Amino acid sequence: MSGSHVDASGCYGDRSVRIDVLESPEGSLWVVCLFHGVYGVASLEEGNKYGELARRLSERGITTCLVETSRDVRNRSDFPDRTDWAVAAFAGKKYGQELFDHMSGLSKVSEIFPDGRICLWGFSLGGIDSLMIAGGVVEPVSDLGLDVPPVPLDRIGALVISGSGDTLRSDSSIKTSLPVLSSICEAEVLREACRNVEVSSVDFFYGSEDDTFDEPSCRRLFDLIPVSNRHFTVIDGADHPFRSLDGISSTKPLDLMVETVSSHLQGHPGDWPR
Repeated sequence: MSGSHVDASGCYGDRSVRIDVLESPEGSLWVVCLFHGVYGVASLEEGNKYGELARRLSERGITTCLVETSRDVRNRSDFPDRTDWAVAAFAGKKYGQELFDHMSGLSKVSEIFPDGRICLWGFSLGGIDSLMIAGGVVEPVSDLGLDVPPVPLDRIGALVISGSGDTLRSDSSIKTSLPVLSSICEAEVLREACRNVEVSSVDFFYGSEDDTFDEPSCRRLFDLIPVSNRHFTVIDGADHPFRSLDGISSTKPLDLMVETVSSHLQGHPGDWPR
């Protein structure tokens, strides 16, 4: 199953937002726009989590676009240590620049699929960005003096948030000293974005073994979203990246999320246009 590739404008490092597109063979009413977590790599390569999600969604008749944000270097495989990779790729990048990149990627996706209903699916920081975008909060971008990319809010019909909360665990292993996290907006700004969300459906997923956010921090965001068709699913034994179950590498968390999301998208299309 092959895909195509396009680029959008980025605002840091190589100035490129890379988008891998995997279209459903029979066409798709929905277009899922996947946002990776902090320091993430998103591609259609075998073994890449986001590529695996795209293939599963395509098999269920849903087109998927993987959005990989701008960075200084992209050769993740050359860095055995995750911290060394993060510093090399994102040393000077601020949160507003990461949000810009996701907005730019979404803008490009909306151009490629002008008639598609868009579902934003974000992991960790990508989930936070999804909520900020859907809630119309753009100050982290404009405060940096960047032009805000045009985002089709009226075409975002669904949100899927995987492992995103409003407060990191005190013992989180995430390196918060790099600017992309140290410059992130206050939690109340994110909460206000949640209050502004207007979509047809919302799915939140939380892994019970998440070592980055605790469940209350995720539920606080979920509870603020004024959407009646919403679901909060705890996946027992899943870790923060949703790549293991009870400490053992497993695709079951991905399978469960895809099954749930595809069922909700296909079963609850919502009013269109909104």
